[in-house]
Amino acid sequence: MYIKINPDSGLAPYLQIIRQIKYLIACGALKAGDQLPAIRDLAMQLRVNPNTVARAYRELSYEKIITSSWGAGTFISKEVKKIAESEKKKIIAEVLEQAIHQADSLGLTPEEITQLFANLLKAHKGDTKK
Repeated sequence: MYIKINPDSGLAPYLQIIRQIKYLIACGALKAGDQLPAIRDLAMQLRVNPNTVARAYRELSYEKIITSSWGAGTFISKEVKKIAESEKKKIIAEVLEQAIHQADSLGLTPEEITQLFANLLKAHKGDTKK
């Protein structure tokens, strides 16, 4: 499992951990039943306080994304398939929101943004048929 903390992101480290674990689930790198690193191990790897990882794991547990069993470890929940589908849409919505904001700040009209997106999507669909 590859997680990296970006100190310049402006996002709290525990939120970065949460976001990256959700992304790994959404893209299929983590599946139901997969074991996550122990809190101390992940904290050492990321060079953060163990409380930071514990907070991320607590939030993920609250969202039923992970389950913990004392002595056995922390695992990706069996309910992760439902969660993965909604996370995929959230991830893409965030990327599109950023792109729209950037296009707007560059002065593109909604029609130009829509046309650009339609052209890119059409070009991508053409590439996948080959």
